[in-house]
Amino acid sequence: MPELPEVITVVKLLEPDLINKTIQKFEIYYAKLLWRNEIEDFKKRVENQKILKIFNQGKYIIFELENDVLISHLRMEGRWNFEPQNTFSYKESWLECQFILDDGSVLRYYDSRKFGTLEIVSKESFFNGSTLAHLGPSILDPNLTAKQLFEKFQKIKRSIKSVLLEQNIISGIGNIYDNEILFATKINPLTPANEITLNTVSKLLTNAIEILKTSISVGGTTIHSFTPKQGVSGGYQDFLKVHGREKKECYVCQTPIAKIKVNGRGTYYCPKCQK
Repeated sequence: MPELPEVITVVKLLEPDLINKTIQKFEIYYAKLLWRNEIEDFKKRVENQKILKIFNQGKYIIFELENDVLISHLRMEGRWNFEPQNTFSYKESWLECQFILDDGSVLRYYDSRKFGTLEIVSKESFFNGSTLAHLGPSILDPNLTAKQLFEKFQKIKRSIKSVLLEQNIISGIGNIYDNEILFATKINPLTPANEITLNTVSKLLTNAIEILKTSISVGGTTIHSFTPKQGVSGGYQDFLKVHGREKKECYVCQTPIAKIKVNGRGTYYCPKCQK
């Protein structure tokens, strides 16, 4: 599943190819992708619109057009790819929509699992904050402090593993980085959030920022559900300390890495380092 570093990587890769290009034609092959819009209304609003800017908000990819804003959520295995018209980077059966641009190139959205979403909203509703009002602050927000995070955690008795994945509390952390952040901070994933001290929360925030920024710098984590672009691979899978390493030795203490389920999510941790 693409997480914050992978989403930022996609944005960086798409940006030079798409900025100031005009969408001449929109074609949809999987209607449920547009979960909040009627197809004809969507077409009218995107066609003949210039793409002004691409950025992310949490794990959402935002395309700012002249009149409206497109919001894309990749979910499990969504992939945007910029490619020549007669070239398909992935299986054509995965293709859900495409934007044909004024230079003849195509922006395509592929999704083998069919979980991703795309919607168009007015600039007013997006920029006044109402569209994504459910999102908590980004874990990479420079204004986010350990004290603010600590105060949020003090009200929550659920496991810290689950809480870090709740995008309404803090946005941008997914399962891979959740596991890595907790290992780096030596927190047992089952620890109730309200039992974590301010000092430990401060360490958690520092580790989260360092891990995510490192991943962004190497193009994210290439796993079966995410490859940033055809011919390009992320490099953070080579940095993973616990995720995907069940029964392998911990790099710190040589204890076998354990895997459990926490709220249905695969959770990797070191039983010794994360007592």
